[in-house]
Amino acid sequence: MKFCKNFSKRKKIVLLSVCYSIAAIFLAVIIAANVVTSMYAPIITTYLGHSTFKVINNDDDTTNTEYYSRKFTSEEQRLNYEKALCEKIEGEGIVLLKNESNALPLSTSERHVTLLGVASRDIIYGGTGSGNVDTSNVLSLAEALEQKGINVNQTAVNYYLTGTGKKYVSTTKNIAGGGEYVINECPQFTSKITNSYPDYHDAAIVVFNRAGSESSDLPTASKQDSSKSYLELTSEEEQVLTHANANFDKIIVLINSATPMELGFLEKEEYGIDAALWIGQPGQTGLLAVGAVLTGEINPSGGLVDTWAYDSLGSPAIINQGSFSVSNYIESENGVKSYDHITSYMVYAENIYVGYRYYETRYEDCVLNQGEADGNFGITANGETSWSYQKEVQYPFGYHSSYTTFSYSDYQVNEKDDHYEVSVKVTNNGNYDGKEIVQVYIQSPYTQYDIDNHIEKASVELVGFAKTSLLTKNGGNETVTVNVPKSLLAAYDADNKKTYIVEEGTYYLAVANDAHNAINNILKAKGKTTATGLDKDGDTSLVKSINVNKDETTYAVSLATNYPITNQFDDVDVRKYDSNFKYLSRNNWKNTYPVPYGTDKKWAFTIDMLNGSDATQNYTKEDTSLEMPNQNAQNNLTLATLIGKDFDDPAWELLLDEMSYKELADLVRLGGYQTQAVTSVGIPGTIDLDGPAGISTAAGISVSLDEKAFAWVCEVALSSTWNVDLVHEMGEMIGEDALANSQKTQNVCGWYAPGMNIHRTPYSGRNFEYYSEDGFLSGKMGAAEISGAVNKGVIIYMKHYALNDQEIGRTGGSMFCNEQAVRQLYLKPFELSTIEGGANGVMASMNRIGLKWSGGHKGLMTETLRNEWGFKGIAITDQASYKSFYYANMRQGLEAGTTMWLNTDSTLWLDEHQLQGYETNALLLKHLRFASKTILYTVANSMAMNGISSSSKIVAVDPLWKSWLVGVNVSLSIVVTLSGAFATYLLVLLIKSKKEPKIIENK
Repeated sequence: MKFCKNFSKRKKIVLLSVCYSIAAIFLAVIIAANVVTSMYAPIITTYLGHSTFKVINNDDDTTNTEYYSRKFTSEEQRLNYEKALCEKIEGEGIVLLKNESNALPLSTSERHVTLLGVASRDIIYGGTGSGNVDTSNVLSLAEALEQKGINVNQTAVNYYLTGTGKKYVSTTKNIAGGGEYVINECPQFTSKITNSYPDYHDAAIVVFNRAGSESSDLPTASKQDSSKSYLELTSEEEQVLTHANANFDKIIVLINSATPMELGFLEKEEYGIDAALWIGQPGQTGLLAVGAVLTGEINPSGGLVDTWAYDSLGSPAIINQGSFSVSNYIESENGVKSYDHITSYMVYAENIYVGYRYYETRYEDCVLNQGEADGNFGITANGETSWSYQKEVQYPFGYHSSYTTFSYSDYQVNEKDDHYEVSVKVTNNGNYDGKEIVQVYIQSPYTQYDIDNHIEKASVELVGFAKTSLLTKNGGNETVTVNVPKSLLAAYDADNKKTYIVEEGTYYLAVANDAHNAINNILKAKGKTTATGLDKDGDTSLVKSINVNKDETTYAVSLATNYPITNQFDDVDVRKYDSNFKYLSRNNWKNTYPVPYGTDKKWAFTIDMLNGSDATQNYTKEDTSLEMPNQNAQNNLTLATLIGKDFDDPAWELLLDEMSYKELADLVRLGGYQTQAVTSVGIPGTIDLDGPAGISTAAGISVSLDEKAFAWVCEVALSSTWNVDLVHEMGEMIGEDALANSQKTQNVCGWYAPGMNIHRTPYSGRNFEYYSEDGFLSGKMGAAEISGAVNKGVIIYMKHYALNDQEIGRTGGSMFCNEQAVRQLYLKPFELSTIEGGANGVMASMNRIGLKWSGGHKGLMTETLRNEWGFKGIAITDQASYKSFYYANMRQGLEAGTTMWLNTDSTLWLDEHQLQGYETNALLLKHLRFASKTILYTVANSMAMNGISSSSKIVAVDPLWKSWLVGVNVSLSIVVTLSGAFATYLLVLLIKSKKEPKIIENK
């Protein structure tokens, strides 16, 4: 480096600065890379598909270790089966909304069509975040229709791909809550596109869609026009319809949305719409079914799982939906303040009256002239002074139509020991083969006892359903039988008996093809006609009345576990904090109709309320009466020796004794997208992936898999099939995807799904990953999907438990609801999925219920989930990797029954997770051991054990990316060292130059 001596001082300074900058930058990169990889090692490992352990088997051990077997021998065979199944599911889930003059199906001579609307190019295949679908290899709508023999106008297709329409792109929110919901429709049509119409004039197919997103609810006001809601058509979309009507004789509309849009435009003559199909979010290959329905290859047989109102803002639930925050909290006596998270709240003031329970009940009360139901409140129809069902509801819950017609006959109800056997003969009277959805509804008596004790009864509630096989045209028939458990006659009496009771009186069981026809059938049986208030005469032959005696004991204990059932959610009821509050009641619709709670009063956070939060509690104090457990024992057990053992078998305690203190803590606290491998007792690690669309993402990011996994239809489209057999089969295929990938290095066997929350309003950002507005239907679908996956060895995590029915305020927000609504509506999907579906995992929601974080609420996590329902699996938190989720107090959660933290940050340890002193705290260790036991039990009975016998050894290995990191560290360290050395050399030269004496020449 002698050449540097001749550099000018300025050059040396510049070089010095550059070298030190390089050294500093690369040193910062090294530090940042190591900090980040330390914090998020599990998610990096998951994303890259690397392994943290290996299995060493004893060659002399001949034990058959294929506990769960694959159905397919190749990736191609499996994926081809899944493609066909996805198309079949979508085909049975598509709902025919309108079909004037038999506009559909398209005959063979009218299959030259033009696609219009930006949405025809930008089909929404799934939601964002955990419901993300990789669209890089999916079919476009045009391609799917072409494959089904429909000739598509390519000029119009290119108009949106490369022409004028290219710049029009609708946007949605992302998983982090960034971006905006904007519908950006192109209302301009050039002469080039209009000149192409004559050759593709058989029909214009106009597509409209609406998105949804994790982290963000839908805006109730449109970005383009604040006078309209996001779920209405924009003026530009209306212009597209006007253009289509001016240029085509037949117009077909496709609704590509997972949440109910406002479809009043389908009835407007100025648009001339002949037919409309709801297609949901079709997943990877579902668009092929759209083409098959249009041509008649498939007769649509899907049914709506939500009530579709003319005005999406017309339900009482919407009054208290969105952002509510208390700002006038009171400091506690010791100066502890309310944190930001706890100031967000929501009151479910509508009681049980969500969706059809509201609309159909208010309709009945209007007909019966009771409860002031026909008052001038809650009206959305313009110019109306009294409430009218026909002006409010466009499509009732359960609505469906077909290319053929069906009739019902020979309706029978036979009482059995614990259920009613309901049967009806269904006959296809039309000219197309088709399937029919048979729905069974119950009406319970609404009595003075109910009024006095604040028990609510909807006019009809779904208690059973079935889908026929394919009935041949012109007379094909089938007798459908549905078993209705007698337990569904019970209502929860929270204020008096504090358990489930059956009241004496007359109950009605009605069969119908939707909820509104069911109530009309019942009202007809009560003597009502169109002359006395019905909008359509019912059919008394499809109703049976049952006289039932009072029963206050049978359902006061769990039928699953024989555990006593009593109030667990008194602290979730807002009346605990506001004694004057009244939930919506059909006894007096007018005086109890909801208002935005908190805007008309000062609602202060009191000391007592703060004590319900996580900031002032000291959970899991030391208990000197407990003996310290015996860790690090040598009992010669491994996890494989306990496969199939009962949860209460004493051997589990012996296995836990073999684990170290740190192994217990790490197993519980580091459960983000994984379960930890524990070498001391032969526990393999697992990878747990996210999303109702399939096992393909972690934190909303597509992950590397050895074999491709499939992206399925959204849960709404799945439930719209009303076909539990299809749903079960899809669950099994989730298992097949997991098995295919667990055979290699990843051990993919956990699935953060399915979603079990309720469509409380159409505006929840994650409605796409929940089944329905109805808890019973959601539970039946969830149980079917879960049982299919669990039968293949998958660890499922049904979510989000509980009251996470909107995204705003989901992080720490306090959700208030009365116990009857909690149990009969919001917990029902989880209950059925546990008892009937065999759920082996559950994910607690981020929000609070009442003032306690859901995972820290013992009534929710232990008393109800484990003691009442018999759940024995893993109870994981939602995302807990960040300090902003500080309220997911680990001591509180462990005490309540939460057993694993969805945490990927290994640097979060004692302070953040409140585990200080756990090695010497017998009570805390007791909770850690129970939590670990649930994980061991669940893993032992999953596909994770495939290939592992009692003689196998689990050896920890560093994932491959850590070797890469070492290489990067070494390389960057060399750069830092060389840069630093060179900079130091330059600095020495500069110092020396300052010390050299100046030579003064005599002149």
